[in-house]
Amino acid sequence: MGRESTIWSAPALLIRAGMAESQRPDDGAPASVIAGPCSVVLSTPAAGTRYRRPMQTPPTLEAARSVLSVRPMGALTLQQRHLSLALRGAFAGLDVVQPVVADLSVGLFLDLPGLDAAVSPTDLARWGVSLPQALNAAVAAGFGRPVPEPERVESVRLFRDVRFAGTALLRPELIRALPIDGNPVVLIPTIGDLLVGSADDPAGMSFMVRMAERIVESGNLPVSIQPLTLRGLEWTPFSWPAATQPFADALRRRWDTLQYAAQQPLLREHYERTRQDYFVPELRLFAKDGQSVTLTTLTQGVPTVLPLADAVNLVRDGGQVARVPMSALLGIPGLIVPVPNTAPARVYATRFPLELFG
Repeated sequence: MGRESTIWSAPALLIRAGMAESQRPDDGAPASVIAGPCSVVLSTPAAGTRYRRPMQTPPTLEAARSVLSVRPMGALTLQQRHLSLALRGAFAGLDVVQPVVADLSVGLFLDLPGLDAAVSPTDLARWGVSLPQALNAAVAAGFGRPVPEPERVESVRLFRDVRFAGTALLRPELIRALPIDGNPVVLIPTIGDLLVGSADDPAGMSFMVRMAERIVESGNLPVSIQPLTLRGLEWTPFSWPAATQPFADALRRRWDTLQYAAQQPLLREHYERTRQDYFVPELRLFAKDGQSVTLTTLTQGVPTVLPLADAVNLVRDGGQVARVPMSALLGIPGLIVPVPNTAPARVYATRFPLELFG
């Protein structure tokens, strides 16, 4: 392991059909050309690669109509799912999604007995249709269904319906038609939970964010904590009012902690498979002066892929610990570099910052 005078180097990586190939720079490579740890690239499987499908999907779009549905998907969950599939060579399971706005997309799935199966590019090719055609068919299959009855908590409506949440992203007129006093604001923290409130109700906005913080801990598939509002009949990102911001900050920290926890075992497996000696620490959440704060650890001599935190515990040889703000590390030129294609984003410390011990 390196010490304070050592610059920790890192390989480049390519995952192709479940097999990893690493290319390490020369040991004497100058610091200016040493990148962060591996980036993960998903490539198309080679021609002739065959996969065993876990189930038989309908052979045509017409046959699939009765079980075809839509669901909201978030960018972080999709990227983590794709990394998991890449590690296993299960490229046939990659989701096909339609981006909507910000980090939100809509995906297709088959609502089969006891199983929700993602629709893949292979399925669309077999059916001979494009993604927009399949999405339109899925939305049309829901026509005639009543709008689900929401739970009302203060002025906030909570719809617990996967199909409705996905359809609302594609057909915003469904939300516009709701009896909301003012411009509607929506939040989809998990796949089956759609929160709706009014932009003209600051107290309701704060209550919505606090509800979302509880919902993201439910264990349901996360989607996004980016609120949206309507400009006409188009979704656009919404900024929380100032009075809501402390609650939004707490939600963001809770969300980050959960997302890094989901990412951690995938990165550890990835580095183990590619024989890369990088430590992947957790992101911890604790309270300080009535506010939530995130914390991670960087240890001397241990090449580490760090989450973005409020503070970092620096651990020297011999056990001395200094807690410093992450901004102190980011302010040292060349110390912190981003790790490409990590979701949520991680950074790499090129050396141990002894100068921060004073």
